[in-house]
Amino acid sequence: MKFGIVSDEIDRDFAAAVRIGKTVGIERYEIRGLKSGRIPMCDEAEIREVEQIASGEGVSITGLSPGLFKMTEDDAGFRQAMNEVYPRAAELAQRWGLRGLIVFGFHKPGATEENFGSLAPAAVPPQVIDWLAEAGARAASDRLLLMIEPEPICWADTSSVAADMIVRSEASSLRINYDPGNVAWLTQTDPIDEFENAAAWIANVHVKDLMPLESGAVRPRFVPAGEGLIDFRAHFLALRKAGYAGPVSLEPHMDGSMETIRRCLESACRASSAGPVTNRSAAYQAAPQKN
Repeated sequence: MKFGIVSDEIDRDFAAAVRIGKTVGIERYEIRGLKSGRIPMCDEAEIREVEQIASGEGVSITGLSPGLFKMTEDDAGFRQAMNEVYPRAAELAQRWGLRGLIVFGFHKPGATEENFGSLAPAAVPPQVIDWLAEAGARAASDRLLLMIEPEPICWADTSSVAADMIVRSEASSLRINYDPGNVAWLTQTDPIDEFENAAAWIANVHVKDLMPLESGAVRPRFVPAGEGLIDFRAHFLALRKAGYAGPVSLEPHMDGSMETIRRCLESACRASSAGPVTNRSAAYQAAPQKN
């Protein structure tokens, strides 16, 4: 696999991100946050600068994550997202020759990173499916895909739920941004068992790993792929068996130093070229386990 990275995981300054990324051998970049804001609601001059840097440095832009629907929980918010953010994001995706946009599965009212684990299970509301169907139809008319990224604070909090939402919406332009790290953050387990539910819909992949959540902690400690909860060797093997050939982007949630990015890239490369993990790292084994 040829790994890319979400550029602002290194630096929101795209030039700085590419400088560090190219030094460690990364030539593919997914765009999310820039100095002036989240794409596409940022300065047009900075967007043009990204284009110039990508062209001049010979690197590829493989994805666009405008944050659509991550905090959307009512019709007014949905209309605003579709009227203000979506058109600009869609235009950029078309301009950059991308297949589509990475989006989210609509915010669960009241959900935060601090409390999502304590919320009672609830069925995805019909209105959320209606919004998804409408957004999917709009994307289809623009010849784009919307790739749903599972997120603990959203209704689409696992890949299985995202797949079910896609089926219920009956929209042909919806796919999944496969992110087992986000699902593991929610469930505190390796979500390899849900791969088959997601496989037919996967159109983009994010790579992050994390340690079991420590007692009293809100946010987990993130680590390079294969050093935490997730058997990324098994996930990469499953992706290959499913015939996946799309972008795979590191999203470490660690610091953006050259040493850290190199370590994350090397760990992902090792995981993608070997069989399933049989022994976890000493750091994983020593970490407190959540019951």
